Amino acid sequence: MKTQLHTFALTLLLAGIAWVSPAWGQVIVRGKVFNAQMKPLENANIGVLNSYAGATTDANGSFSFTTDGRGIVQVVAQMLGYSPQPLKVTIGDTTKQVTLKFVLTEEAINLDDVTVKTRKTDFLGRGGLPSLKALEVRAMGGSNADIANGIRTMPGVQATTDATGLFVRGGTSDETKVYVDGLLANNFFYNGSPDVSQRGRFAPELFSGNFFSSGGYSALYGQALSSALILETNDVATRSTIGGNISTTGAMLEMNRVIRPEKLSAGGSITYTNMSPYYRLVPQRRSFSSGPEYLDGLFHLKYRAGDKGVLKIMGTVGRNNVAFSQPTAGRTAQFGLVSSNGFVSVSYAGSAGKQWTMNAGFGASLSNNTSSIDSLPQLEGQTALLRSRQVEQQVYNSRVVFRRSIGKGSDLYLGMDHVLTSTTLQLARQGFFAPNQQLTEQYGAVFAESNVSLSRTVSARLGLRAEGTSAISRFALAPRMSLTYAPAKAHKLTLSYGQFYQQPTYDYLIGNANRASLRFQKATHYIAGYQMVRTNQLLRVELYQKTYNQLLRTTPDTNSTGTGYARGLEVLWKEENRLPNVNYWVSYSYLDTKRQYLNYPVLAQPSFAARHTLATVVNVLIPSVPLNVGLTYTFASGRPYYNPNQPNDRFMTDRTPAYHNVGATIAYLSHFGKANTTFAFSANNLLGSQQVFGYQYSSASAREAVTPLARRFYYLGLFINWGIDKRSKTLNDLLQN
Repeated sequence: MKTQLHTFALTLLLAGIAWVSPAWGQVIVRGKVFNAQMKPLENANIGVLNSYAGATTDANGSFSFTTDGRGIVQVVAQMLGYSPQPLKVTIGDTTKQVTLKFVLTEEAINLDDVTVKTRKTDFLGRGGLPSLKALEVRAMGGSNADIANGIRTMPGVQATTDATGLFVRGGTSDETKVYVDGLLANNFFYNGSPDVSQRGRFAPELFSGNFFSSGGYSALYGQALSSALILETNDVATRSTIGGNISTTGAMLEMNRVIRPEKLSAGGSITYTNMSPYYRLVPQRRSFSSGPEYLDGLFHLKYRAGDKGVLKIMGTVGRNNVAFSQPTAGRTAQFGLVSSNGFVSVSYAGSAGKQWTMNAGFGASLSNNTSSIDSLPQLEGQTALLRSRQVEQQVYNSRVVFRRSIGKGSDLYLGMDHVLTSTTLQLARQGFFAPNQQLTEQYGAVFAESNVSLSRTVSARLGLRAEGTSAISRFALAPRMSLTYAPAKAHKLTLSYGQFYQQPTYDYLIGNANRASLRFQKATHYIAGYQMVRTNQLLRVELYQKTYNQLLRTTPDTNSTGTGYARGLEVLWKEENRLPNVNYWVSYSYLDTKRQYLNYPVLAQPSFAARHTLATVVNVLIPSVPLNVGLTYTFASGRPYYNPNQPNDRFMTDRTPAYHNVGATIAYLSHFGKANTTFAFSANNLLGSQQVFGYQYSSASAREAVTPLARRFYYLGLFINWGIDKRSKTLNDLLQN
C-alpha cells in the first residue's frame, strides 16, 4: 500500500507538471483599492471587462493579476455597498506592468450596473458562509494550529475533544464532509487511539479560506446530513521562501519557489512528529510503548494560464503509528495502530467558451489502517486473545461545474460529481485471518443551482441535486432553496430549506447481504437567519429545525427505521480592532436533539451532544514588543452517557459534569541572524479543569471516568523563515485582520 500511495501521488503530480506550458506577453496589473477615507478595502473585485482576468484585494487592499489584453482596456473595481469605478488603461506591446489606484465611494443601491467576469467565481458554493483566516486559527488560544479546533469555536459545533471529527447541530462526525477545492477529502483527519480527538492533516496556511456551513449548504455538495467544511487552496505564490520549525513535538521543513512571477510556483514540506519525548516529560494516563509518531510529505504546484484559468495541484503522503496499554474495566488493555494515507487533488478553473466558465477536478484519498486490541481478560496463566482489523480504502472523486451569467445579479451553475470507493476489510484473531471482505461502490450526482436577483432588496438561491449510489441501489432528489431580504446595506434576513441524503458508512455495508434493503439516511433543514455586517463587526443569528428520517438502526437487525430531530439557536458576534489591536469573537449554541439510531432502544439525546455551548476567542497584539497573545474559553453543559443500571425509559439520561477549557497561545516575533523567527508557546486547559467525557462500566457498581490523556497539554516551538519578513507580515496581518 505504501508503494502504491507514493507511485499514485507521483504519477499525478508529474502529469500536472507536464500540463504547464510557457506563455509569453503577460502584463502584470497591480495596485490598491481604498474607500473615501483612504482606508484599504479587503475583498473588492478587480477585473478587465470582457475578460476573465481579475483578482480580489487582500487585507491591505492590494491586488495583482496578469492579462493578455492590448490597446485600451477597461479595468473595473467594485464591491458591495460601493459604486463601481472603471479606469481606462492603455497597454502597449512593450508594457510589462501597470499600477492602478482605486478610490471607491459608498452607494446605497444594488451594484448590478457593471458585470466583471473574474477568476473568483464561486464554484465552491461558499457565498455568505462564515470563515476563519489561517492567522486566526494559528493565533487562537490552545488551537495548536489545527483547522478543526478553530471550527469548533463556531456556532453549532460541539466542543468534542474526545472524538475525531466535527459534530454539528446534533449530527455525528460522519455527517460533516470536508472538501479541498471542491473535491472530497475523505481522510482529512489523522487516525489514532480511541477517546482522543485527532487533528487535521493540513496546515491552515495552505488555504486562502476555511468556509464552514453548519447547515443548508449549496446543492453543489451532497452525502453530508449536517454540514460541509469547504477549503480553498492558495493561489500562485508571490515570493520564494524557505523555512521550518522545531518544537516539543517534532520538526518541519518547507520551501516555496516562485518559478515565474505571478505565473507559476511550486512548494513542498516534510513534517516529522513524535510525541514520545514529550510524554516522558509529561505523564499520561496511558502507557505508550510506541509513538504517537507521524511522518508526512506534501507537494503543491500552482499555474496561472493567462486570462484563461488557474491550475492547482496538491499531494500528500503520510504514515503514523501508536501503541499503548491502559488500565480499564479491571484489567490492562492493549491497543496498536499503523496507518498509511495519501491525498491528491488536481483542479482547474477557467473559461469554457464565450458565455461559460468552468471548474473541473480530480481527487483521490487512499488509506490503509491496521489496528489491534486484546479482547480477553489477562487471567493468571492465560494469554490474551489479540484481534486485528485492517481496512484499506481508495476513494476517487471527479467533478465538473459550469457557470454562466443569466442577467444582472443572476447566474446559473450546472455540474456533476462521481465518486468511486473501494474498501477491503480483513479481520484476524491470534494470527488466524478471516476471508477478505470487499465493497466497491459508485456514487453519481448531477446538480443545478441558480442565484437570482428578484429586486434591489430580494434575492434567491434555488438548487436541485439528483444523486444515486450502487451500494444500496438507491436514488434521491434533493431540492434546496433560500430567500434573502436585505432592507439595508448592513442587514439581511434569510430563510432556507433543504433536503440532504447520506448512505450508511461502509462498516454497515461491507459483508451485509441485506444492504440492498437499506435506504438513504435523510435530513430536512429549515433555517431562519439574520446577519448584520458593518466595518469590522459581524452579528449572525440563526434558528433551525432539522428532522431526521431513515437513520440506520442495528436492532433487532440492520435496518433504516431510525428517526430523530435537532433544533436550536446560534449566535456569533465578531469584532475587529474596536479596541486597538484587539480582535475577538463570541459564539453561543443552544441545541435540543434526540435520535433513535444504531442500538438506541428509545429516542434519546446522543452522547456527543451538549445542550449549551459557549466559545470566546480573544486575540491581542502588543506591537511594541512585538507579542501576540491569544486566549480561548470554551464551555459546554454536561453530555449524556450510558448507564447500564438505568431502564430503557431512562436511557442516556445521566449527565457528565460541565466542560470548561481555557487555552492560551503566546507568540513572540523576533530575528535570528538573517532569519525571521517566531517563538510560540501554547497550553490547553490552562486552569486544569477536570474534564469528564463519559464513564466505562466494568460492572453495575464499578465504573471509570473517560478523561483526557493528561490534565494539560503544552507546546513550545521555534519557527524560522527566510524570504518573507514574517515579523512585519504577521504584524500587518494582525493589525488589519
